[in-house]
Parts: sequence; C-alpha cells; structure tokens
Amino acid sequence: MLRDSKVDLLVLAAVIAASGSMIISYAVAPTFPGYWEVGIFILIAFLLDKTGIPLRVSARGSVSFVMHISSAMLFGAFWGGVVAGASVGVNHALSGTARKKTVFNVAQRVLSVTISLLVYRAMGGSVPPAYLGGGFSTLLVTDVQRDVGLFFVFAALYFLINSALVSIAVAFSSDRQFRDVWSLNTRGILGYDIGASVMAMGVAWAYAYALRQWGFGPYGLFFVIPPIIMVRYVYGLYHQLQHSGQELLQLMVKAIEARDPYTSGHSVRVSEAARLIALELGLSVREVEQVETAALLHDVGKIHEEFAPLLRKEARLTPEETALMQTHSTRSAELVGVISKFRGFVQDSVRHHHERWDGQGYPSGLSGKSIPTGSRIILICDTVDAMTTDRPYRKRLGLDIVIAELQKCRGTQFDPDLVDLVIGSVAIRRMIAGNTALAEAGADQPQRSRRVSWPAPSFWRTSRKA
Repeated sequence: MLRDSKVDLLVLAAVIAASGSMIISYAVAPTFPGYWEVGIFILIAFLLDKTGIPLRVSARGSVSFVMHISSAMLFGAFWGGVVAGASVGVNHALSGTARKKTVFNVAQRVLSVTISLLVYRAMGGSVPPAYLGGGFSTLLVTDVQRDVGLFFVFAALYFLINSALVSIAVAFSSDRQFRDVWSLNTRGILGYDIGASVMAMGVAWAYAYALRQWGFGPYGLFFVIPPIIMVRYVYGLYHQLQHSGQELLQLMVKAIEARDPYTSGHSVRVSEAARLIALELGLSVREVEQVETAALLHDVGKIHEEFAPLLRKEARLTPEETALMQTHSTRSAELVGVISKFRGFVQDSVRHHHERWDGQGYPSGLSGKSIPTGSRIILICDTVDAMTTDRPYRKRLGLDIVIAELQKCRGTQFDPDLVDLVIGSVAIRRMIAGNTALAEAGADQPQRSRRVSWPAPSFWRTSRKA
C-alpha cells in the first residue's frame, strides 16, 4: 500500500473512532459547565500547546495533557474531548498547519481523552472524583482510594493511545518501523508523563476548591499555573539534554571524518545500516539503539594525532602502518568508555568490531558467537560501506560484487547468519544499491541519519501531546 494511502486510512479511522466516542460520551455527559469554564481550560491548553518541545522523530510534545486530563475529570469525557480537540485545532489553525495533520491531531487527542475516561467510568470511577469533595469527614476512604487508583489507569490509557496513534502516523509517513518511532519518542518519558499527570489532580482540586469558596472554579487555576510552568521547564530540559547529547556525538564523528576526505559520512552510513540489520535481526528496541550508537562511534579513536598521516595517505599502508591503524578499535573503545552510559554493550561492540568469525581478527582474536553481536553487525556494515565508496586505490563496487564478496567471506570473516540475513533482506539490499547509486550520481553528501540531529524532511510532522 502506498504511503499516502496508509496515512489517509489512518486519518479516516481516527476521525470515525473519535466521532463515535464523542457521541457515546455526549449520551452520558454531565451538565454543561459553562462557557467561561470550558473556554479558560481551552485557552490554557492552547498556550501550553504553543510551547511544545520537538521530539526525536518528526513529532512534538507538550504538557497540555494536564489540562486535557483535568477537564475530563471535572466535566466528563465529552467536555474533556471538546477542550482537547479545540485547543489543538485552534493551535494548528493559527500556525497554518496542513489540513490533514490538523484533522488527525484533533481526532487522536479527542480519542485519547474520551476513550480513557469512558474506561475510567466503566471501572467505577466517578466524575468529578470523590477526592474533590469538600467535606472530607463525610468521604468514604474506599471511594477516594478507588478514584485515585483509577486516575492512574485513566492517565496511562491516555498516554498509550496518544503515543500509539502518533507513532503509527509517523511510521507510515516516514517509512520507519512503529517500534522504532515509539521507542525513540516515548519509551524514555512514558513514566515521566504518567508521573507528571498528578498535576492534573492538582488542577482539578484547585478548580473544585475555588468553586466551593468563591463560586467560580477558574479562579483556582491561577494557583496551579506556576507548577505547570515548572513541569514544562523540566520536560523541555530533558529533551534539550537528549538533543544535545546526540549532537555532541555527531560533532565528534564529524571532527574525525574531517581528517579523511575519502570517508566523509562513513560513520553515519554505517550507523544507519547497523540499525536496519539490528531491526531485521529482531533485537530489542534498546539493543537496536545501542548497536546504532556503537556503529556511529566505531571509529572515534582515529581522532588521535598518530592516525592523521595514515588517513591522509593515498597509497596502501605499510605493514607497520597497518599495525598502528589496527589499534584504532581499542583507542575508540577507550574514548567511548569515558561516557559511563556507553560502558558495556556499546563499548564492547566498538572494541571488537574488527574481530573475524574465524578468530583471525583483532584486537583480541575472538571467534564465532564470542564476538559481541554489535561488533559482528558493525563489521559487515563497515565492510559494505568501504566497498560501495571510492577509495584512493580503487573505485566503488557494484551491488553484485558486494553480495559476492559477502558470500565469499561467509563463515570466515563474517557471521554466516548475518550474511544470509543481509543477502536475503530486500530492505538491506535496497539500501546497499541506493548507496552505490548515490555515489555513482556524483553525490558528495553523506546520507542523512534518521536521528535527531538530521531529521528526515516530511510533510507529516505530527504533534504528540502537543
């Protein structure tokens, strides 16, 4: 199915599902809370939408979910859906967002709120929750415990539905794997999101308190704006640190490759190929990300000055120079180990990425399955990229020759199972052929990595919780 067709079907399905959930919600909706009440919730959610944070893969995030969740807890699923849909729709309309994206984001946000609260109600939760009652002496402990527990069920469902729909949209529009997109954009912050949703309980309590004391609930929202701003700041700081970390890695790789004009973009291409093989191999999302990082950093040791003349040399290396160059994997691992997060899987994958299946590689002479999985993947990707790019001593090789070389070295240099996977994968063969065609067309720019530093251009920049 064509990419645009899949996106269109997803948008249509989201609109139908959201419309159905709103009809059901309206049938059980409490009394209209008032124009001022609904309008102020929409306004604050809209302002939070405007300060959304770019996520790692073609999406944005914000803390507007605090107002969406609290409005649903106070007014019911229907009016919570109105607040969520209106705040997103107004934000997109004023920003000039494409119609298809606007429709989808309104639908998926409405669906996230209404379905989650309908489940909350079906499990016995009350609207508004029992813990918002004024007379604490008259409250039943069991009612409060029930509504507090079910609140977290509601919040978890909201985030799961929202993140799943957005990840599917991004995956369809960018030809990426769903689990890859969901992991990069959601896995690291899902627990934070659910924890931050406690702010919605605070907003609802402040509204209920102001309604009892002064007869106008929105007065209470002035007391919760500073904490919401603080949550937004922490949320942004997390993504800023994550973004800066990836950019520093890219900068480090670029500094190394500046020494060697013949391998410009090499590490980025090897990293992308390693990610694809790791996905095809069925590794976990965390392992895929670690393999990709190790592949990106596999040559960082070449930044040391003793390698500079070897990288610039146009003739073949002498045996002594070759021996020196072979120390780069160990030097790379030493640099990678400076970052505590990379010790272990990533560092070991870098250290042993020149080990051979038959034990004739370096630096430790490991063989077979004793070689880390990441190292075996990087070795194939490193070799394939070397064969499909121009070198001082030869021109790039075509796809048929590359495949023949992999088969020739199957079981000696390379893991035979990985060779079979590469040869049998249409996606990987297409990537190899694409690299060759790009080079033959005279392109001198590296392929773009799909990581945060070089986001792939796409019409479909979907907002998540934005």
